[in-house]
Amino acid sequence: MDNNLQENVVIYDWLSFTSKVHTPDELIAALGLSECPWSEIPGAHGYMDRKYFGHISIHYNGREDMGVWCEMSGQGCRMFEDLSILPHKWETLFSFIFDNHLHMTRLDVAFDDHTGILDIERVAQDTQEQHFVSRMKCWEVVHGSAGTSCQIGSPKSKVLVRIYDKAAERGFDDGRHWVRVELQLRDKRAEEFVKLPMLIGEAFAGVLLNYLRFVEPEDGDSNKSRWKMTDYWADLIGGAGRIRIFTVPGGEYNVEKCRHFVFDMAGNAIEAMLQMSDSVDDFLIQLYSRRCKPNPKYDLVVKEYHARQEAFAEKVRQYFTVEDEPDES
Repeated sequence: MDNNLQENVVIYDWLSFTSKVHTPDELIAALGLSECPWSEIPGAHGYMDRKYFGHISIHYNGREDMGVWCEMSGQGCRMFEDLSILPHKWETLFSFIFDNHLHMTRLDVAFDDHTGILDIERVAQDTQEQHFVSRMKCWEVVHGSAGTSCQIGSPKSKVLVRIYDKAAERGFDDGRHWVRVELQLRDKRAEEFVKLPMLIGEAFAGVLLNYLRFVEPEDGDSNKSRWKMTDYWADLIGGAGRIRIFTVPGGEYNVEKCRHFVFDMAGNAIEAMLQMSDSVDDFLIQLYSRRCKPNPKYDLVVKEYHARQEAFAEKVRQYFTVEDEPDES
């Protein structure tokens, strides 16, 4: 994601679900990521094994009743958006989950404020003074080296809201504004969110307002439910509601992203295979005789590269195709 982005976005920032009828490889195929270099590492939370790639984990070999567990962190969601070959990626994945009656265990939906709607210190003060109306009783404000964060709700509850200084958490000190409002949903609440027949921004704004609103105190009235909503919360709700599904912060797959994936992410595996090959020619023979099917996404990248090279070559030809001046003699 471009951290200098000046447009506010609503994104899916965590997804986990389980299946008792699919193998790990079948879930990887359902993600549209079969062509990626998955690693085998130890599992977690009762699972013995895990297939791992780009902050996406497929846990398996747990108890018989545990099935297979797919877990995508925020970075994993961005990787899915960038590299999956699925058409209409999120819609297709959610359809697969619901059509196969799989269990969605967690879904995080986040609003990223890049334009200054929220002052995190004002939000923290209003939280501490309990100038908010919420279905959730638990709240917490933390000031630390990673900035200020507010949490409304219990980590064990089906709904949790986090508001924090994302720029400070990431260690940015260039003055950029990046405050995140995160809606963490579990089990049925997660499934209900995805099934809402509206834009992701409308769904986020509606669900958030249902569970939390910050309000302005009114003298003589102790009933907070009658207090007026703060301007900043009204601006957030209104701004989020206009955002469509889905904003892909990473953008389209291109030559630069392909190069980044090969050298920065898969580079160690490629170097290891080169060292275990008899020669570079032997490595290339194995590469060109690989069993995986061609991916049309990479065909487009190659075509883009050759088109760019041809355009550059044409400019060079035009520059040098100039009639020679006659020699003076």
